[in-house]
Amino acid sequence: MEPYIDSSNLVDLISDKHAKLRKMVIDAWVENGEEEITDTESYIIAIVQKEKTTVAQIAKKIGISRQGAHKCAKGLIEKGYIEIENQNTNLRDKYLILTDKGRYFFEETLLIKRNLEEEIINSIGKDEFNMIKSIFNQSWFKNKLR
Repeated sequence: MEPYIDSSNLVDLISDKHAKLRKMVIDAWVENGEEEITDTESYIIAIVQKEKTTVAQIAKKIGISRQGAHKCAKGLIEKGYIEIENQNTNLRDKYLILTDKGRYFFEETLLIKRNLEEEIINSIGKDEFNMIKSIFNQSWFKNKLR
């Protein structure tokens, strides 16, 4: 555990584990001989895979500026992970969609995440793992986050 994190502070404990897990996924991707990708780019790919969305919607969802989201999206377009799909009915809305390369990244990192889950199960046990997943799937706050 990092020295700046108070072991009784749940928010920091969750943040620390999250950051380490995301880094492990990206590191495993790169170790497999794939190109470097940022955590934010990885997150954007996951969002685009899950739902039809615009850059502005992504910015709002992940809490970065529209300019920052546009910069990340532009990088992903240049790397070939996503492309823009213009809507015939509304020329202003430009939806992002995954390319074959983006789908490949998503599928491969999903396998990496499943392997990490197995490591966690081996470390803490299946019952504790299922309990953690159950807790994270519960609604913790009324009318706010899931």
